[in-house]
Amino acid sequence: MSPKFELTCGDSGTNTFLLLLVLTGGLILTANHAHAVDIGFSGFGTVAAGKVTSEADPPVLVDPVSGAEYDNAIRFEPESLIALRAVSEVNDQVTATIQVIGKGAESSDADIEWAYATYRLSAETVFNAGRFRLPLFYYSDFLDAAYAYHWIRPPVDVYSIPASTLTGVNIFNTHYFHNVGLTTQIWYGAEEKEDDEVVADITKSQGINVILDYEWLRLRAVYHTIRISLDVKPILVSSAGGLIQLDPEPSEGKVEYIALGFMADYGSLLWRSEFTHIDSVLNVDTEITGYASLGYMIGRFTPHYTYSFRDASPDTETHTVGVRWDFKQAAALKVEYSNSYQDGRDETPPTGESRTEFISMALDFVF
Repeated sequence: MSPKFELTCGDSGTNTFLLLLVLTGGLILTANHAHAVDIGFSGFGTVAAGKVTSEADPPVLVDPVSGAEYDNAIRFEPESLIALRAVSEVNDQVTATIQVIGKGAESSDADIEWAYATYRLSAETVFNAGRFRLPLFYYSDFLDAAYAYHWIRPPVDVYSIPASTLTGVNIFNTHYFHNVGLTTQIWYGAEEKEDDEVVADITKSQGINVILDYEWLRLRAVYHTIRISLDVKPILVSSAGGLIQLDPEPSEGKVEYIALGFMADYGSLLWRSEFTHIDSVLNVDTEITGYASLGYMIGRFTPHYTYSFRDASPDTETHTVGVRWDFKQAAALKVEYSNSYQDGRDETPPTGESRTEFISMALDFVF
């Protein structure tokens, strides 16, 4: 039997929106059939492997969006992926972008992660409409393109939000004051996520991202709010009379997200740090996360160390050491070791303390 391969793009509402976007693009191309349309293709990929190094350790989650995790066996599928991006210049002001990605952790499904149209309002300002990355983190726009950063993956203690895309609109502006750059991004939209246990309906997703650049220094601040409704699917539980079905009540509320980032590239030295604060009426505890990462480029090698933490339930902190080797143009080999500590003594019920160690290796490339 031939392997199954599907092309998906989220919920049915998103599918309808993207279908309309594609049809609109087709009409534009038809109306301008006498003019040549330039289409540029690019892509990226990762071949990764990893394993938990102790028989007693639980699986390690490395991608909250796809659910990818490593266990005690050497696995290649959790973080291996391939992506193709196409950008079409409809005219001197309008472009259309689509990105398709297939991840080993998602059972060979290919997902339309980006599908949006861009209208250039001026040399400094662009307007986007469609499906795009939700810019909650510094590396959000190229989170899957691991060649763009020194780790195999950004710190999972921080990059732990299971929603990465948004269907809506955004405005992006970049302005320079002499040698100081100011970038502002504002967005609004909605998204629906569904898995085997719950349906999450995200509405009024709105926020602002501000980045300040000065020579080798970059500062970043984000404020984002959403309205979320969680509908837990019916579950079967055992009782004295046999199995019974429970239908949990839906819950909804507002989630507020704040993030700060400090980045530096000073000669051969690189520094990356981000801190987030999440406050939700759906959770009793406020979640605070952060990381600090230091690397130093020695020729084609970049050894690095990262400390990350998540102050939530359970509390976690992770130490990661690794090295990146740019052995060929547009290709890098990476090796990492991570040691993570979890403290679940304050959970209900308490889960105690545990420590997880795992190693991973990846080949990242762009084309």
